Amino acid sequence: MTLQIGILFLVLVNLSTALVCPDGGMCEDKNTCCKNTEGGYGCCPLPHAECCSDHLHCCYEGTLCDLVHRKCVNKTVSLPLMRRLPTKQVLPVSQLIAKIKAVMCPDQMSECPDGTTCCQLPDSSWGCCPLANAVCCEDKRHCCPEGTKCDLGHSRCVSASLQIFPMMEKLPARMRENQPASGVSSVMCPGGKSSCPDGYTCCLLASGEYGCCPYPEATCCSDHVHCCPSNTVCDLDHGACKSGETSVALLKKVPAIPHDVVCPDKKSVCPDETTCCKMVNGSYGCCPMPKAVCCLDHIHCCPEGTECDLSHSTCVSTQGETTMANKIPAAETELVAVQSQVRAVPCNDSVACSDGSTCCKSPKGEWACCPLPKAVCCEDHLHCCPHGTVCNLAASTCDGSTGGALMPWLDKVPTVPLLTNNKCDESTSCPGSSTCCQMPGGAWGCCPLPQAVCCEDHVHCCPHDKVCNLKAETCDDPSGFSPSFPWVAKVSALTSQIQDEKCDQQTMCPGGTTCCKSNSGQWACCPLPQAVCCNDHEHCCPKGYKCNVAEQTCDRPGDLSLPWLQKLPASQKELNQAVSSPSQPAENMCDAQTSCPRDTTCCFMEKTHKWGCCPLPKAVCCEDGDHCCPSGHTCEPHRSSCSKGPQVIPWFSKVSALTELRDQNDVKCDDKSSCASGTTCCKLPKGDWGCCPLVKAVCCADHEHCCPHDYTCNMQTGTCEKNLDVLVNSLPQSRVGRSEPRDAEDDADTPCDGSEEFSCPKQNTCCKISAAEWACCPSPRAICCSDSKHCCPVGYSCDLKAGGCSLQTHLIWDSFFGDRKKDFVPHRL
Repeated sequence: MTLQIGILFLVLVNLSTALVCPDGGMCEDKNTCCKNTEGGYGCCPLPHAECCSDHLHCCYEGTLCDLVHRKCVNKTVSLPLMRRLPTKQVLPVSQLIAKIKAVMCPDQMSECPDGTTCCQLPDSSWGCCPLANAVCCEDKRHCCPEGTKCDLGHSRCVSASLQIFPMMEKLPARMRENQPASGVSSVMCPGGKSSCPDGYTCCLLASGEYGCCPYPEATCCSDHVHCCPSNTVCDLDHGACKSGETSVALLKKVPAIPHDVVCPDKKSVCPDETTCCKMVNGSYGCCPMPKAVCCLDHIHCCPEGTECDLSHSTCVSTQGETTMANKIPAAETELVAVQSQVRAVPCNDSVACSDGSTCCKSPKGEWACCPLPKAVCCEDHLHCCPHGTVCNLAASTCDGSTGGALMPWLDKVPTVPLLTNNKCDESTSCPGSSTCCQMPGGAWGCCPLPQAVCCEDHVHCCPHDKVCNLKAETCDDPSGFSPSFPWVAKVSALTSQIQDEKCDQQTMCPGGTTCCKSNSGQWACCPLPQAVCCNDHEHCCPKGYKCNVAEQTCDRPGDLSLPWLQKLPASQKELNQAVSSPSQPAENMCDAQTSCPRDTTCCFMEKTHKWGCCPLPKAVCCEDGDHCCPSGHTCEPHRSSCSKGPQVIPWFSKVSALTELRDQNDVKCDDKSSCASGTTCCKLPKGDWGCCPLVKAVCCADHEHCCPHDYTCNMQTGTCEKNLDVLVNSLPQSRVGRSEPRDAEDDADTPCDGSEEFSCPKQNTCCKISAAEWACCPSPRAICCSDSKHCCPVGYSCDLKAGGCSLQTHLIWDSFFGDRKKDFVPHRL
């Protein structure tokens, strides 16, 4: 049996380096599976190869098949076609073991599996080196590959070309006479549910189970796939194990052997070296002894070879009496666990132990897990005992209340980090390590398994590496090694409202995207949440990946590379005046006489037969002649909007372009600039000219505002003042209800706040009536009174004592500018 386990591990190690094709055939590592003429698969002896359409040949990566000239071609090379090879068929483990031949050792009594070498052990018995034609080292413990020499001083194997390999430990050989092998032991993995052969190391796999690394005291790599020899470091980027200047290839782990004791109900299991016993409630518990006797009270148990004496609470044997042991609850197998909600025992806000475990502090003060429910944490901070027992540090046992030893104590295992939600899309997520799967209606559902397989019926799911069997309603192992078990039903996903991501004060990206700087220095949006912005300022990668600019891919150790993504333009919250720069023209010429400001687009206005300026760079001019949309968007006149896929935004109105030949009535500012008739030239903050839309206006000192003729700028209050005294009646206000969905063709209401819960008609003004409610004043740009009940027209102030609105001796600057975003309009000749 031991030899079979050893053989199985050697086979699995070999299989782990092979490529399994969809039809079950195998190709060598760094080959490519290609379909053959018989509908199966063959092996192309090239990595990432191009499979030719004749199903006979293949080509190198980055080339195309030229079957006419029988070449592999691209822009720079022309190479001969490669002929495919047949695959090797994968056999069940039982057949693999049966087909393996034995190597007879010199004592004619011991044998090793085929492909290994007999080497003598320190006790003069024979062991097996897991290499063919190996070199047996003088210490009688290690061996090296053929053609190398043992360097025992540095624990390595050195070849003539100075290549360095790690030494291999031998495994005991099997005696030909069916004698039980002696000295064969195994390494128990944390949790006591699986084990690895002696000389191997237990390493956690990505599935959360344990695998076996074929090195003692090995280094488990962070990708949960590979491992390295002791005292070396995993270099996942180069697929090697490094120790100083020495470098060896990474090894893949193989699955560990489960050691659970399956109870008669086929649903419950107990740890190795325990016994299943029925409890009072009919479920199974675990007696902490192998081959124990279950007592009739369904509470206690006794060691093998004894009888339960319930009246005296003892176990009676021919050698004497011992104390009865209490059972502990059995753990559910994966078959039951996958159908129930996965729970964890939180130790603090960041780490937890698996369900049925207990949090205990380690010697370093960190949390560790005792693989028993409600366990007793021992004072050495290394071990634990079952509930209701006492730690006996001197004897290294767990004792009962009467002082008798019940079982050896248990080692703790590491905790696991508490998982955050797994996002399905911008607004939907699944809890913890659950997997997002689409439901029949197209919405997201959650499979309560990590990295699960979503079944085609859109209702069920199966564990990672399993196949959905829709007819049998089971999850099957594609290799046939493991039994089938029922599939799992999905649950509804969690939805959340995703807010826009703010890049800076003026720019934002949609929710679920990431702000990244573009080559121009402006913001762009990567269509991924928490993405990595690449150094080329054009592309981005998912979170946890690295940008590979040379290959134009997104790479992550242990995973396949992904194509990188192109960024999208960001949205401007407010269209600000563009700043001139020497590298770009200050104006955008529409024709020889007409121009638009920089970063705008010339659009011809059909109604006036003149040029207009769309306040967007490289914009799309709409056919109605009055509106425009951002680059890449489509005008939708019936909705008064711009669309790009599912994204819909309001369209933009054009403004009149500037003409070189100005009207004789224009107001001349200087030799190069002028303003239209009926306006006034005023200096802007940067020294250039702007136009105040008033005749003979007063230019304010802040170089941003202006007031009517005979008014004075009040910089402190932001008003235009003049001595007048008029009283008018207050106007009634109307209550706003919650905003309802409306057609885009309707008159657009003005939202009162960012939540869009309240809105008012376009010619009304929003006024707050409480901390959370708004009302509508039936006047545009009105003044909201402090009593939260009344309002006054623009240019008036609230006189609550008189019960009316007073026309002030000052006017608000905005009174004269309507809905203009800017007070001044820059104007040039």
